[in-house]
Amino acid sequence: MYFRWVCAFLLFPTAFLSKADEMPNALIALPDTCVALREGRNCYADITLTWHQPTFGNYCLRDATSKYIMQCWLKQKEGTFNYAFDSQQSISFELFDSNTSKVISLTEVKLQWVYQNRQKKRRWRLF
Repeated sequence: MYFRWVCAFLLFPTAFLSKADEMPNALIALPDTCVALREGRNCYADITLTWHQPTFGNYCLRDATSKYIMQCWLKQKEGTFNYAFDSQQSISFELFDSNTSKVISLTEVKLQWVYQNRQKKRRWRLF
């Protein structure tokens, strides 16, 4: 049974690659996780977003949900952007080609908490 899989992989190696393997992530966020003390509180961090492309072009970086453009680079292959993260939820960022508006890469800064809120709200009554 394993022999068939090995033969298939040797004959058709690209059939077993996912789309993530074909195109490496060109946009990287460091750190990619922000840790807050308690759930529901804002998390604060200085995030460095870096990107690299094989060809020169006009590229822009934006917030994936609001589509707010944070910075654009003209005739560049790489770039860096420092972002002051201040949020209660995870945020995704997109790198796109400003000429074609095609999204090239996507990355996310995730949120984690040290303590989760497990307390139930109690209503006090006298009677």
